[in-house]
Amino acid sequence: MTNRILLAFAAILLATSATARAQQTAPPLPPTPTPQNQDDKKTQAERELQQEEQQRMAGIIPAFRVVLNGSAAPINSRQKFELFTKDAFDPFSFAAAGADAVWEQYRNDYPTWGTQADGFGKRFAAAFGDELDGNLWARAILPSVLHQDPRYYRLGHGGFFKRTGNAIAAIARCKGDNGQWQPNYSVVSGDLIAGAVANAYYPASERGISLTFKRGFTVVGVGAVSNFAGEFYPDVVSGLKRMFGHKEPKPDLPPSLWPPH
Repeated sequence: MTNRILLAFAAILLATSATARAQQTAPPLPPTPTPQNQDDKKTQAERELQQEEQQRMAGIIPAFRVVLNGSAAPINSRQKFELFTKDAFDPFSFAAAGADAVWEQYRNDYPTWGTQADGFGKRFAAAFGDELDGNLWARAILPSVLHQDPRYYRLGHGGFFKRTGNAIAAIARCKGDNGQWQPNYSVVSGDLIAGAVANAYYPASERGISLTFKRGFTVVGVGAVSNFAGEFYPDVVSGLKRMFGHKEPKPDLPPSLWPPH
């Protein structure tokens, strides 16, 4: 269960370990102006989404679902599926599934699959399928049906534990399309649905309720690590800029904390 969570955490550590000691709490960015009518909301949402789809950690790891300044216009169902598609089929998603498959092959997890090329292929397909299915349900289908926002709203200020709590709490709460906080039925239910679907492609000897919860909570754990990274990585980049003497951006402009790919 923990392999994929540890791999996700390791990828983030590799991206930030050289600058972790420079991490400092950055002041919150000014909130996004509230649009006055429905057309303004649609225009603002499209503009914000285009910017979010350029966000990457270390120029590699996608951070498309992070609302950097903690405020954003609601996105519609089409945009939720667009965000899911861009994230799910990003090259990094394939690389992460490959790394997971290599680790499971080395440990000979699911031994009935063997340790030959076809065994690696099955492990790769299962790892990619877990993330694909989990995100499809939790970040696209259910958010569209339940009118919930699949993005992580970064706090960006306060102490370490407060901000870590915000990252973890995002598993259980989210913003609705009405802008109000509510229980995150999409993630909790969607990841469990994905865990149930996993019974269709894992070895027969592994199937059952335990596999459902194991796969489901693995996807939940990866999501929590992703939220944590989205919360603190901009601070690491800001500290890196200060460390190397880069000039800070003008106060009236949001800092470019996510180098475009």
